[in-house]
Amino acid sequence: MYTPILRNRQSEVLAFKGMPAELRAHMAPLLDVAAPTKSADQAKAEKYVTNNIVRIGKQMGGFGAVFVDSSELDPSFRLPGNLHPLVAASAAIAGAGSTPIPVTGLHRDDSHHEAVRSVMRSMIRQRICIRLDVTDVSTARLSLANIRDFLQSNAIETAQTYLLFDLQGLYDQDPVAVVVPVNRLLALLGGTVWAGIMIGGYSIPDQLSVAVQTNEQAYLPRIEQDVFNRVNAGAVQTSVWFADYTILPPSVVELDWRLISRVMTPKALYTLGDSWLIVRGSAFSSHPDGYAQYYGIAGEIVALDEYSGEGYSVGDDYIAGRALRVGKPGSPGSWITACVNHHMVMTARAHSTAR
Repeated sequence: MYTPILRNRQSEVLAFKGMPAELRAHMAPLLDVAAPTKSADQAKAEKYVTNNIVRIGKQMGGFGAVFVDSSELDPSFRLPGNLHPLVAASAAIAGAGSTPIPVTGLHRDDSHHEAVRSVMRSMIRQRICIRLDVTDVSTARLSLANIRDFLQSNAIETAQTYLLFDLQGLYDQDPVAVVVPVNRLLALLGGTVWAGIMIGGYSIPDQLSVAVQTNEQAYLPRIEQDVFNRVNAGAVQTSVWFADYTILPPSVVELDWRLISRVMTPKALYTLGDSWLIVRGSAFSSHPDGYAQYYGIAGEIVALDEYSGEGYSVGDDYIAGRALRVGKPGSPGSWITACVNHHMVMTARAHSTAR
């Protein structure tokens, strides 16, 4: 099983388009309702969030379950009718024919917990996911006590509960050291039946420039996958599976074009078995090729010995077309969609036979 963690923005949700049904059966995505970051979107926050939630209903069919969270939004944010966004997003997922599983954490406010309970009451098979941050994982005994208190106070069984070890940023960290607190908490959880335990994070730096300069390319290791493999190799629990943030650190936000047009550069992150190839161009505003730099970036990817082939995924087909200069070179959003799609297809296949 595989859980990609994404926000429900257009470029990310569209990456599910064309996802083969046989892979959807091995995936349980986590969608976090995106907060508006552009000035224009912030001025019309209700419309922005509503449109993104509507988009969920168009792409989330065919999954056995979809985890849903609203961690980015201000806890007081509501849609018209005083509707909590977690409840609205869950309804969109249910309307698509998939089962929503509400996500909470040990430090969420009471209104979020009530929204979670509301979603659970609407489902025949009631389940919940508790998202543990790095501090929660490192304070194992305290966190386990808090988990048990929360479940007991809400009359929820552990067999109804999924746990997400959200390790967050792992760039430049030693995977051996990361595994230690994870295994400590897993050992305390042993002997108890859980619905599932996900081990996830991301190892792409929040600022890509610290690893790859403009007009260069480099390989970065997929540390979160290395961590998972080490944990899974010794796990007693049979319900442990992999989660990641695909190619997008959660720090990535949508910014107003007028603020970043002079410095924004084209880039692509192409997922390989144990690493990413990252290719960056020069600023759109100053390079003579502008957006046409994407044609060259596509050519770099297609020339790889490890290139999966145009028929491998919708994303690979898009990249192959740009390498042949078919159609427009694309935009940052369309390239996010293509690269996320390729990543999810490759990762879902890699973990489809995992226990």
